Amino acid sequence: MNKSKQEEIEIRKMEISDLNDVLSLERDIFRDAWNEAMFSEEILKHDAFVLCLEDEIIGYICGWLLYEEYNITNVAIDAKFQKMGLGTKLVRFIIDYVAQKNCPIFFLEVRGSNYAAIHLYKKIGFDIVGKRKKYYKNPEEDALLMVLSVKETNER
Repeated sequence: MNKSKQEEIEIRKMEISDLNDVLSLERDIFRDAWNEAMFSEEILKHDAFVLCLEDEIIGYICGWLLYEEYNITNVAIDAKFQKMGLGTKLVRFIIDYVAQKNCPIFFLEVRGSNYAAIHLYKKIGFDIVGKRKKYYKNPEEDALLMVLSVKETNER
């Protein structure tokens, strides 16, 4: 993606009116896709953002703040736009957004076979700290639990 296209990237709050596009993208990317009710709850009760290029939704991120911990619950980038730094941009956006609320710890789960995502999260500063047995379905697979301390990241 050239620099002028990068400048056309916008991250904004996800809205109920975005659900058709978000659900389509979710089904294209994940075998165990979230449903409309799950995204609606994220929009109404938690944090949900979309990544847009010229009004087209090409990615999203969702998460929950619970006291001083933040759980990133879903991240996706359209396959046509992967490996262009947009996943990193989206995760860094949510970290910066939540850090303003004095939240120092971020958690996420990732399929053990999702090497590209694991690499992205490690590059940002996440460390693998555990495993959740049989966390994913279709196919059944363990999740790696990853954590990031914002204080540590600022020192890196």
